[in-house]
Amino acid sequence: MLSLSIALRYLFSRTRLHAVNYVTALSAIAIAVVAMALVAVVGVYNGYVAMILDATAQVDADIVLQDASGAVFDLHDLPDYRSELTQAGADAITLRLESKGLLRVGEQQWVVDAIGVDSAFASVYPMARSAELPELHTPTTFTDSEGLPLTPIQVGASIQLPPDSSRGGRDGVTAEVLFPKRLGFTNPLAPASSFQSIEAQVIGQYAPASQETDAAVYLPLSRLQEALDYGASQVSTLGIHLRQGISTSDFKQQIERLYGDKLKALDREEQHPDLSYLIRMEKVMTYLILLFILLLAAFNVASSLAMLLIEKEEDSRIFTALGAPPRFTQQVFRRVGLLISLTGTSIGMLLGWGICLLQEHFSLVRSGSGIDAIALPVDVRPLDMLVIFISVTALSYLISLYPTRFFRRG
Repeated sequence: MLSLSIALRYLFSRTRLHAVNYVTALSAIAIAVVAMALVAVVGVYNGYVAMILDATAQVDADIVLQDASGAVFDLHDLPDYRSELTQAGADAITLRLESKGLLRVGEQQWVVDAIGVDSAFASVYPMARSAELPELHTPTTFTDSEGLPLTPIQVGASIQLPPDSSRGGRDGVTAEVLFPKRLGFTNPLAPASSFQSIEAQVIGQYAPASQETDAAVYLPLSRLQEALDYGASQVSTLGIHLRQGISTSDFKQQIERLYGDKLKALDREEQHPDLSYLIRMEKVMTYLILLFILLLAAFNVASSLAMLLIEKEEDSRIFTALGAPPRFTQQVFRRVGLLISLTGTSIGMLLGWGICLLQEHFSLVRSGSGIDAIALPVDVRPLDMLVIFISVTALSYLISLYPTRFFRRG
């Protein structure tokens, strides 16, 4: 405590060489600026992640369950899955089967994600509830001009149907969805035998939502299972809508307890691994760049301590004369370096937090121009604040230890 009291006196008292006070103040300011920048930048990155996840709330389930290897799995291996998931906190459960396919309408064709959904699709995915379109699971039987049955499908917004498409029935565009044959033999002399096809009728189109859903085709689950030679209990994923008050983290823990390594639960961020990974890497790289800038600013702390060592050389002799060991004087100057680091970091983080609050409430900085301009989103998280405080303080303090080595040698 004595060394800390002396360090506080050294830090805030005027010295004979006023330059020491100026350099010390500039050292704390430099650290504060970097800490402020770290809080603001990390907050903006977190804000973008939150904004993207909010945008995907319409097209994503709260939780998606899939096989640990990502393959199609059989629900017969989970005989009590509905009751178990309901007890864990699921409000609605939908079954999905996904596959790549080729959509052909007239002379145009698109590579699409074919998604088979059951009647609970709208209970889990808000995009199905908000779309003012006919339901996939309608009792109406669609037929073509020859009276053959057609499978109802809904397509994403990026699939631009040609206006002169042939029509089957009263108001639907006829289409064909092709899939690579999964089972059985194929004739290399007849390429068409390598595909399974579904004759379909487009009954609606979803509004633009995301790149993933805008290039997708939705059709009844049973029809896709039949086309791909899957059984009625074989699916790719289970979409879960959680009951109000159930957190995703608690639900994921329940899934791990129930199914272990059989199934893995993905929240909204984990359902977009590439996107979240890209933003996370940008965040880490920006953080490291600012830490390198902090490294340069921290050398100011070492400079101010070196000047203070020279300024207080007479005091160190007095400490020795009073019986204090050399280590005591080292502790005093180390405490000074720690106080400079703590002061600069604390002030900078408070300023950064204040800037984020102002941005959140008043939208001071906007991205884009005109009607497309949006306020930069911010999201300050306690864990990030703790990491910034520890890293900035530790790096600044470690650099400040360098001048005391010369004192020990002397």
